[in-house]
Amino acid sequence: MTDFNICGVLVHAQLDHVDQVKAQLEEISGVEVHSATDKGKLVVTVESESRRFVADTITGFTNVNGVLSASMIYQHSEDLATEGEMSA
Repeated sequence: MTDFNICGVLVHAQLDHVDQVKAQLEEISGVEVHSATDKGKLVVTVESESRRFVADTITGFTNVNGVLSASMIYQHSEDLATEGEMSA
């Protein structure tokens, strides 16, 4: 893997769909749901080698039944090949 991309996302789900939303999001490659509140907010990360995959995945969250919104809160990318060369 030469690139590393990770985004932190706050997903707001309908209260009666939180468990369904969580299950559907966790089926997506590179997606992890870390926690969910009783008010329907989920803390999610998306990881991939591809920046486009990460962006498309987050955009696609709004197509999941029960999702009201998805907001990227944090983004980090690095070229691991360059990073390794710098530390050698």
